[in-house]
Amino acid sequence: MDARHFTALTKSLLDRIGQQAISALDVEDIIACLQFHETQYYVNDHPLIADIEYDTLFNTLKKIEEENPNLIQSHSPTQRVAMGLNKNFSTVNHLVPMLSLDNTYNETDLVDWDRRCKELSGATQITYCVEPKYDGASISLIYENDKLTRGATRGDGVAGDDITNNTKQIRSIPLQAAISSLKMQQAEIRGEVVITKARFAEYNESLVAEGLAPLANPSNAASGALRMKDPAEVAKRNLDAFLYHVSFINYQTGEPVLKTHYDTLEALNLLGFKTSAGGAKVFDNINDVVTYVHDFESKRDDLPFEIDGMVIKVNDFALQEAVGQTSHHPRWAVAFKFKARQATSKLLKIEYQVGRTGSITPVAKITPVAVGGVT
Repeated sequence: MDARHFTALTKSLLDRIGQQAISALDVEDIIACLQFHETQYYVNDHPLIADIEYDTLFNTLKKIEEENPNLIQSHSPTQRVAMGLNKNFSTVNHLVPMLSLDNTYNETDLVDWDRRCKELSGATQITYCVEPKYDGASISLIYENDKLTRGATRGDGVAGDDITNNTKQIRSIPLQAAISSLKMQQAEIRGEVVITKARFAEYNESLVAEGLAPLANPSNAASGALRMKDPAEVAKRNLDAFLYHVSFINYQTGEPVLKTHYDTLEALNLLGFKTSAGGAKVFDNINDVVTYVHDFESKRDDLPFEIDGMVIKVNDFALQEAVGQTSHHPRWAVAFKFKARQATSKLLKIEYQVGRTGSITPVAKITPVAVGGVT
């Protein structure tokens, strides 16, 4: 997106709105500007207009659509605002099963995994892509003809809950993405819904102010929000979504455009998705992977989101095919789990609980302490 073009177009539209010289003919321009500024704010964290200017554009579009219902389009930003409650969620099948990741916990595990990848693929050297493992709730999005048509939870990996209406409340998920520019007619895109540490703290403060119990941790806050019956409540949580994998592609014609995982991250970012591309790096040997993983772990507390490890993937798609997968997890990807956080508390007293069989269990009462977003 050309920032100069949209900045100038936004100024022109705002000026004309002020002069009451706007009309239904401007709908496409207003939608394009709102989409651009949503990407700048929610994906790039670099807003270029004030909130009141965004609201002016949004309310103008809403008014035009109310007066001309035939102009309402599925990718209009006004369509994020859901009407009514979801009484229940229907179950939908994923286009491709959402497999789990195998876990590693030390350098030896990673070196062994590297050896197995080489044995299975027959390659003497493999390039790996390393990216943060966000601690949130997994989602699967389907885009067809450049439009978001469905959002679903992970469920049992084969099928999940249809949460399309709720995913539209997440501003970093575009309602329209130009997948056709990559020769795609349909694509299933996977990611993780998360909430920032700051937003989680603010939300908990609002709950306490209302006399409600605070949520346990950011991960629960994200996963619980996805299955809320009221999309308006989903919007209140100010969720984010990081997209990191294209699991299925129905190409229009010709050869596939994407050849590696890192290329996919960059392509998704250019299409307007928030991705892990900024924290992802590519390495030609497992020793550099180990160094990067440990370096990232030392910085985890400085990140705005909770992460519980790093994901290492064979970068080349052809080699991924050669390495293969099991019915449970891909062999070409592995999660390196960070060490559990520790904190110091104070023992206040010990109480004794008597069970139904008469057994006595000592229970320690300690001063509440926050560890990794959990109290």
